[in-house]
Amino acid sequence: AQSSLDAERYRKLGARPVVISGNLKVDTKELPYEEAELRRMLSQVAGRPAFVAASTHRGEEEILFAVFRKLMPEFPGLLLILVPRHPERGDEIEELARSLSLEVARRSREEQIGATSDIYLGDTIGEMGLYLRMAPIVYMGRSLAGFGGQNPLEPAAIGAAVLSGKHVANFRDTYRNLLSRKAVRLVEDGDMLAANLEFLLKNPVERERMIQAAGETVNDMRGALDRTIDVLDSYVFPLTVKRKLEDIGNGS
Repeated sequence: AQSSLDAERYRKLGARPVVISGNLKVDTKELPYEEAELRRMLSQVAGRPAFVAASTHRGEEEILFAVFRKLMPEFPGLLLILVPRHPERGDEIEELARSLSLEVARRSREEQIGATSDIYLGDTIGEMGLYLRMAPIVYMGRSLAGFGGQNPLEPAAIGAAVLSGKHVANFRDTYRNLLSRKAVRLVEDGDMLAANLEFLLKNPVERERMIQAAGETVNDMRGALDRTIDVLDSYVFPLTVKRKLEDIGNGS
């Protein structure tokens, strides 16, 4: 089982024995990216205060744009790198941003981040590893509008201070581990998100502490794959030996 909660559910269904091996996603490789392209994109960000909103869903962009506009006077040149869960929503999101007088540059159109760009819209597939490395603070989407959250291990492993809404039921144990080291901040609404973003943008020491704590948490959670293989091996190995003995007995 992945967690103690999952283990208890299996036991209630009659499964015995139940072993908690952990989250296999922790043992996957970090999201890939092209170093040359990252350097090019960071040169466009050029030291501007910035944060990423990753895997956002409909209903969250309105909140994020309101938060962005609230922070703009305090942080001249502020940049939001917004990566929707469904890139095909790019036109819809751009229209919303422009209705709020926000300037948008879109990745799908190969548009550059200019001096007047407010939003960089990451409306492409397979480039999350690039986007997450473009700023030191990442808000994980699908969490403010009651959808169950997204995997925070990806930005945590890469090296980001992670923010999230409180709707994280799909990754409850993962967030519990991160919270135990204060490696993530949960917010209830847009005002609370704005306050936490303001604090982290102004406090690089706290950002770095969160990043380090997140990395340590991820490292402590690793090993699920080996534990799973060890458990399975105790069942698979005897079956393999039995099959080989049967083959020998049959003259194979």
